[in-house]
Amino acid sequence: MNQHSNDALARGGEMDLGLRNFMLGTYKYMVMAMAVSGLVAYLFGTKVLLTATGGLSDIGRMLYSPGAAIGLTIGIVVLFGAVGRKLHSMSVSAVKVFLFSFAAIMGVWLSSIAVLVDPMISVKIFFMAATAFLGVSLVGYTIKKDLGGIAKFFIMVFVGFVAINILGMFIPALAMVGTAGFLFNLVGLVAICGITAWETQSLKRMYYATAGNAELAEKMSVYGAASLLLSFINIFSILMSMFGSD
Repeated sequence: MNQHSNDALARGGEMDLGLRNFMLGTYKYMVMAMAVSGLVAYLFGTKVLLTATGGLSDIGRMLYSPGAAIGLTIGIVVLFGAVGRKLHSMSVSAVKVFLFSFAAIMGVWLSSIAVLVDPMISVKIFFMAATAFLGVSLVGYTIKKDLGGIAKFFIMVFVGFVAINILGMFIPALAMVGTAGFLFNLVGLVAICGITAWETQSLKRMYYATAGNAELAEKMSVYGAASLLLSFINIFSILMSMFGSD
């Protein structure tokens, strides 16, 4: 009896250690991808986005048009769906190419912040976003309750949030400003924080589903890092909308 109990405890300890390493690896990849996004944002912003007089270049105006916003949104959904479906058959290297290519694309999208926003404000909001992200990710990691049901609600709310933002680019009357805009962004922030907690919980399930397959676990870790990076960027962008003009 004692031998069986000791074996069970040993397996449980190994699983907990494996999960810990899996999650730390995921966050490591996320931080590396975040660094790529930051570097690309700075280089693209300073070398391509602005003209010599400090205005937006033709490329800059094209990138921040409503059409580009729609294309980026659809592209992200299609890209994540395609990689997710083929994840089992892809190599670890191919999944890493996806992660860092996606990080570079996000860097281009964030480039306006790198050159048009006061650096002190950007740093302040970055730490606000990091604190919010770590908090909700910790909730997702530790909570026992299945967040799948409430996540569906948060996803629907966030999809509506993105849709209204895009429509506001075409129809100025729909653009949220002032107190209404702050509350609107607050709703979006709560939704993406809820999604982030659920994503973290889902990563734990992904790890257990790999059943000791180290290569699959590595691919899941890299793919999860891309998903968490997207959530962090969304949190950062919403906070920038709320407090970026302070």
